[in-house]
Amino acid sequence: MLHRALAALAAVFLFAAPASAEVVLNRGNAGGDPFSLDPHNTQGTWENFIVGDMLEGLATEDVNGEIIPGAAESWTVSPDGLTWTFKMRQGAVWSDGTPVTADDFVYSWRRLMDPKTAAQYASILYVVKNAEAVNAGKMPLEDLGVAAPDPGTFVVTLEHPAPYFDGIVAHQATFPVNKAAIEKFGNDWIKPGNMVTNGPFTLVDWRVQEYVRLAKNPKYHDAANIKVDTVNWIPINDVNAGLKRYRAGEVDIYDNFPTQQFKQLKQTLGDQVKNAPYLATSYLIFNQRNAPFNDVRVRQAISLAYDRQTMTDRIYQLGEPVACSLVPPETANYEKGATSPDCKFASQAERVAKAKELLAEAGYGPDNKLTFRLYTTTDPDAKRAAATAQTMWRQVGIEAELVFNEPATHYNQHLQVANFEVATAAWVGDYNDPETFLFMFETNNKGFNYGGYSNARYDELMAQERLEPDAAKRASIMREAEQLLLDEYGVAPTRFRFNNYLVKPYLKGWTGNMRGVNRSRWMSIEGR
Repeated sequence: MLHRALAALAAVFLFAAPASAEVVLNRGNAGGDPFSLDPHNTQGTWENFIVGDMLEGLATEDVNGEIIPGAAESWTVSPDGLTWTFKMRQGAVWSDGTPVTADDFVYSWRRLMDPKTAAQYASILYVVKNAEAVNAGKMPLEDLGVAAPDPGTFVVTLEHPAPYFDGIVAHQATFPVNKAAIEKFGNDWIKPGNMVTNGPFTLVDWRVQEYVRLAKNPKYHDAANIKVDTVNWIPINDVNAGLKRYRAGEVDIYDNFPTQQFKQLKQTLGDQVKNAPYLATSYLIFNQRNAPFNDVRVRQAISLAYDRQTMTDRIYQLGEPVACSLVPPETANYEKGATSPDCKFASQAERVAKAKELLAEAGYGPDNKLTFRLYTTTDPDAKRAAATAQTMWRQVGIEAELVFNEPATHYNQHLQVANFEVATAAWVGDYNDPETFLFMFETNNKGFNYGGYSNARYDELMAQERLEPDAAKRASIMREAEQLLLDEYGVAPTRFRFNNYLVKPYLKGWTGNMRGVNRSRWMSIEGR
């Protein structure tokens, strides 16, 4: 009896702790389920996190979020800044063993710009020669300014110099997609078993509302240095549920926490609570295609009555700065100075008085209240902020009905299709340059100009900055454009975002960087 019991106990221990245990990383993803895993059909950071673990652009990010070579091992720029020549990484292969070549990028970028693809992020490549005309169907795909003179060389011709272009080629929209897989499986190419990747991980399973499971790609060029075998991207739409799952050990890292519990969490969890500046801005957006939001007085009144300081101090409680501009002040190549008219008033009481005055001028008062629907997300902080804003607006005679949706629905089914009146939104810089914030509000930006802002002078200034070789003059032109946008309330910035994370002590490789990008490639688990 004793001998059999000892044998059974030994078997249990062998099963629980094999000689070489699989290293599993569980990542809580606050944005929820991805809309797609096709980089040409994604737009959110929560999708970029997953897709960027599987696909690698010409450039990628290091452990600190800085740009480093990816599928290209090096690149050069012509003296006039118009030609970028990328040398492909020798020996790099797709997960099916076929070589990654310059032709893969020619195919992928043409697909991104193809009007049939209807890519939300197509405009990010308008800097490429003929890209806008190609995307509009006015020129053939072959006229896009990309070429592969040989399998190891990818050449890009630009419309104008773009010193930030290395950031663009690290963006998810410019990732390569596998032509053979797409031709074989069509839209199903992103399903487990079909998807071919060139990045650190491959797709194993995708269960909606449960997880996206990735496995280490043994054919990746740096596979020998990847310390994680499996990554589970777990969608979490409820921040309080996310905290519970983190405390229970179900996730090792979670890119959110209830902000009203920030101080308490710091006391109980200490350094596990991460809070760092971020290249991101939250804002209010108005659907200016329709009355009354095509009246700048109405837009300004709504913005003035929104007490930003109260929101940051009492609702979010993270110490995030009030946003008086759209572009975060830490952004590279940025000339500070553009300021929202809201911030020129000495107090919130003065703002409220001005809001009432503007509403009266626009024909609104006790007998004709301004009413609208505010669209926002289901995040508990967003709900609290919306309810607080509702109270703030009532003080000036505005009635707002609140409409809540999960992030994917909020952006895909409301903002992108102009199915809203007033909405909250946030933008995370795609690259470290003011243009990544300002390009959204150009008339021709169909993907991210949610409110339909259109000003010929603004468009002209943005065209000028792209042709200006002098960095200081270019920054000054962008500051002028930003001031025009703020003066016309094409957007109403509210706060500069912090990057919030919960990170277990045994998880190494997370850094609080301005890009907010922490690839699983760099992470390891030590002593869990």
